[in-house]
Amino acid sequence: MKKLLFSLFALGLIISAQAQDSKKKTSIAFRFNALDFGTAEKVQNGTIGSVLNAKKWGQYASTTKTFGVNYTSQYTNQVDIYSNLDLAVTRTPLYAPNAITRSNEDLLTSFESGVNVKMFKGDYMVNPYVTAGLGIRSFAFRDYSAYAPVGLGLQIKTCKGSNLNITTTYSTKMSKSFVPSYNYGISYSFPLN
Repeated sequence: MKKLLFSLFALGLIISAQAQDSKKKTSIAFRFNALDFGTAEKVQNGTIGSVLNAKKWGQYASTTKTFGVNYTSQYTNQVDIYSNLDLAVTRTPLYAPNAITRSNEDLLTSFESGVNVKMFKGDYMVNPYVTAGLGIRSFAFRDYSAYAPVGLGLQIKTCKGSNLNITTTYSTKMSKSFVPSYNYGISYSFPLN
C-alpha cells in the first residue's frame, strides 16, 4: 500500500512539474459522480450479459453520489493527465467481505490519477476518449483500498476553452478490501491558462 501511495504522490508531482515549464493547457473542473456498487456486485456474481438480460442494472436512486474536483494537464494534443479528488457522505457498502455494519454515515474519499487518450488530435467540438488510472479510496480515513478506474468518456467543447466531460468507468479491484463499482460522472472544466 505504501508503494501505491508513493507512486500516486510521485505522479502528482510529475504533473505539477510538467505544468510549470510547459505552455500546454491546464484546467480545473468541478465533478459530480454516481457510484454504482450494486450492479458491480451483480456482474461479479454473473456476467454483464446476464445482468442486462434480467434488467437488473442499478438505478440512479440506488447509487452513492460524490462531489469533487479535477485537475487536468494536457500532455500532448491527444493525451491528458488528470487527478481527481471526490468526497461523499455515505455508509460502507454492506456486501464488502470485511465491512462493518454501522448505524451512522461517514466520509468516503477517493483520489485517483491517470490518463485520458483522446480519439482526435487537436480541438474538436466533440472528442471521445479512453481513460485509465490508479486510485485510492478510503472510508472514514481508516479503511484504505486501491483500485484502477478504466472506461470511456466524451469531451464536449463549450465556451472560451471550457469543456463538459461525461465519463463512465469501472473501478477494478487492486486490493482485497476494495468493493468494485461502476462510476458515472459529469464535470465542467475551466481553463487555468
